[in-house]
Amino acid sequence: MAKTRVVDADGHVEEAHIDWKERLPEKYRAMAPQRRPGSDGQSRLFMEGKAWPKPSGPALGVGGPYSRPHPRRPGMTDPGARLIDMDGEGIDAAVLFGGGLAGSIPALEDASFAAALARARNTWLAEYCAANPARLKGVAALPLQDISASVVELNRTVAELGFVGVSLLPNLRGRHPGDPYFFPLYEEAERLNVPICVHMFLGRYGSEATGTLRFDRFFYSHLFGHVFEQMIAFAVILGEGLLDRFPGLRFVFLESGCGWLPYWLDRLDEHLEVLGGQVPALKEKPSRLLGRGQLYFSCEPDEKELAHVIDTLGDDNIVFASDYSHFDSHFPGAAEPIWKNPRLTDESKQKILSDNARRLYPLG
Repeated sequence: MAKTRVVDADGHVEEAHIDWKERLPEKYRAMAPQRRPGSDGQSRLFMEGKAWPKPSGPALGVGGPYSRPHPRRPGMTDPGARLIDMDGEGIDAAVLFGGGLAGSIPALEDASFAAALARARNTWLAEYCAANPARLKGVAALPLQDISASVVELNRTVAELGFVGVSLLPNLRGRHPGDPYFFPLYEEAERLNVPICVHMFLGRYGSEATGTLRFDRFFYSHLFGHVFEQMIAFAVILGEGLLDRFPGLRFVFLESGCGWLPYWLDRLDEHLEVLGGQVPALKEKPSRLLGRGQLYFSCEPDEKELAHVIDTLGDDNIVFASDYSHFDSHFPGAAEPIWKNPRLTDESKQKILSDNARRLYPLG
């Protein structure tokens, strides 16, 4: 086990420190993200006259105060420092998502500006990954307001920049991932052999997570905003028959742990039995679809339900994610709870920490 080449299936970079104005075409420079304090006093990116993510009010985005120190790491902005941290953790490859900027691009109102900003952001991430492209792997942020532009940018990020996935906001201004609107994107991702990474970003105007508009405290937004959106996305991806329509396409559900999965599959099976006529595209019991190799779920390394999930559903669909280094991540020692979990076999640890992610992502 000491020789396991660990894959971090969901790590993050920071984008707010970049001067985006100089990276945008002339016509969009006046609209470039600007970093300054929001109404909560925390640093935010201002775009389209608003602070991103929402600093206060219903469905607010990331915000303290926190009950423990933030595990900030210089590797969020410095790839050299990131690689040192990865060496210390035994992480061979890290799949990199963004944060304040990447999570906001799909929710912007101006689709043309979103397309230009996505291109600039993805180019910058490729520069970050260039420090060691065999170990640092980018995930594309796309202007999902314009699906045609998204297809073009996805192709560029994979073919030219070497990216290994595409981030999908599960609530795109009320559109769910089973909507045919997304089919051209899925077709291109299937052709390029990259997964759709379902990843919620909280506090995005018009794309707020389910239930969060009822609350103005981040405790609640974070508690259920991520997981409820993943449960919905998973249900509609199955219910709308996307695994049959795109048999070569893989989906991964991130940032919400996996403990909800046995319950949700059981509930989906029961609903198919009594209400299946309403979802004619779902031709097989949801619980049987895991065996197709199209569905993956990140775990929280220390979640107590991990062993139960494996006992119930097997160990072929779970991947390790560090969440490096967001406020609720544990670093250093991100993978330690999996290494030390006495209820997991060495075979399961190998799959979770390495093998499954290498089937999910085209890491080379």
